[in-house]
Amino acid sequence: MDYIIVMSLLSNLLQFFLISYDIACQWYIRLLERLTAIDKDCVLLRPDVTLRFVVPKFHLPAHIPACRDRFAFMLTPGAGLGDGEAPERGWGESNPLGPSTREMGPGSRRDTLDAHFGDYNWRKIVKLGSSLLKKMKTATSDVAEHVIAHQELESSLQPEQVALWQEAVEAWENDPSKPNPYETIVKTPTQAAVRKQLAEEEAKALQEGKDFSMTDEVSPSNLIAWGIDLESEQRALKVSTNKVWNHSQDRELTRIQLRSNVLTRKIETWYRLLQLYIPSTVMLRERYSGKKSIPPYDIPLWLPSGIGKLGPMDSRLADIEFRLRDAQSHEALGTLRRNLQMRATLFDVKDRWLRGQGANTRALNSIATVEARISAAASEYRQTRLALLTLADVLGRGDVQKSYPVLEKEDIRSMNEGKEGKGETRRSLSWIWRHGEEIETEDDGSGYVLDTIRVEWGKSRARSHRHLEEINIVREEMSRTIRFFQWKEKIWLERGNAQREEPLEAAYAEGLRAYAQRQADICQHLGNSFASQWSGVDDMIQQAKTEFEDPQVYYQRRERDEAGRRLQKNKKLSLSTQPDPSSSAEPGQSNPL
Repeated sequence: MDYIIVMSLLSNLLQFFLISYDIACQWYIRLLERLTAIDKDCVLLRPDVTLRFVVPKFHLPAHIPACRDRFAFMLTPGAGLGDGEAPERGWGESNPLGPSTREMGPGSRRDTLDAHFGDYNWRKIVKLGSSLLKKMKTATSDVAEHVIAHQELESSLQPEQVALWQEAVEAWENDPSKPNPYETIVKTPTQAAVRKQLAEEEAKALQEGKDFSMTDEVSPSNLIAWGIDLESEQRALKVSTNKVWNHSQDRELTRIQLRSNVLTRKIETWYRLLQLYIPSTVMLRERYSGKKSIPPYDIPLWLPSGIGKLGPMDSRLADIEFRLRDAQSHEALGTLRRNLQMRATLFDVKDRWLRGQGANTRALNSIATVEARISAAASEYRQTRLALLTLADVLGRGDVQKSYPVLEKEDIRSMNEGKEGKGETRRSLSWIWRHGEEIETEDDGSGYVLDTIRVEWGKSRARSHRHLEEINIVREEMSRTIRFFQWKEKIWLERGNAQREEPLEAAYAEGLRAYAQRQADICQHLGNSFASQWSGVDDMIQQAKTEFEDPQVYYQRRERDEAGRRLQKNKKLSLSTQPDPSSSAEPGQSNPL
């Protein structure tokens, strides 16, 4: 790849390069050092050159969040509405050739592929008129919506705060090594971080003589953390046990039985220590345990959230569990979001690119693995939420249901999925993507809220800027296309009239001139045809400019579009409800039509 980039940019005079690559996030590291070793005069090494790296839009969702914020087309100045996937689209045209070319010899296969690639390239050229016009229509029809939305959002914010955000965004756009303004600064509490904090508090309590540990074997925070870990082991064992069926092998049954035995011994050890801190658990175990044997994954652990108000306990233990459960709920939602995104990518890859039984079977196995993770994360969040609600009631923390919404089946969907039965125009984002990485701060979570608004403001600004850039990019592309055909026409005419070093037969020379004239006429025709198609582009751009400068014009146009769509829908409904003429014929009579 390094050598390809050097050779492809020889004698290039550009000063700005936007390089799109599937793994640009890894490839760009130490790139300049590698290019220096290949060619010290490489254009990318010039001090006046600006380099930006992006990952194509289809490939980006498979990357980690840090990559998605840093290498996104939509967040990169100068990218317009490009997606970087143009090199991949050619495979959609050539993939159907596989069954034919695999039966050919090397020479025939190469000639066939060359012929199809050449045809694909020619079709792209002759369709430039419609493709560029479509891009311009899309940009000019949508730009007002995004510019006005950003203006309305900005008008609701404090000017001083916007100025600070503006400075941070512009600094990152000029130098990507600066802090990324699209990353959330307020992070989610993790169980590891909360456990570390609890351990530090216990160390401080020991120094001050306020420690309430009942045994040297385990501290209060370790006891509760251990119980939460046992709960996770119970969920995992239950999933494995549910996979057992009548034809399961002895080896699998033995493995599950051994896991059950280990978990049972762990729970017995846990009970022995728990009764030192919560003596009422002895009574609760006797009251709620029957004669019927209970599987290890269903044995109640009697954590503070399981006890609630059934028996007395130290409220400090409930507070410890609440803090750990809060972190656990955020981690569960984070795991759920990551795997939903991964599942969406796997489905997209399977539907678009995979062919054949073997490839699809492997893809389905991968999807099944991700589905299992999604189910486990959803189950963990639901169980954690119930525990938090119980603990909040015990601790008197008021109504916390808003902070921990109910996770319904219809909520478990990726960002691009809507509710069942809802179309794209009515699609709403599931709350799991809006529910933030919220933590308690001294201002009731305002740190998170302000951070979320900052990121959304930055993305809103990026959307409006990319649409404005797209208009300029496509307009320039149109102008260059016309100039290209004029230049190409001139080249062919010069070739037809060029003097030959060796004399040619009159008929042969006339044939060469005719061919050159034909190619020149094709270039002239394409150029004139495209210019005619694009004759109204300047008016489209002016109309778009008028709309985002005067929002009232945009809203009027949107109302007209909505009215037109409703009228079209009513026409279709009226046509579909008209009776079929053939059904009105008398019995025994044939329809004359």
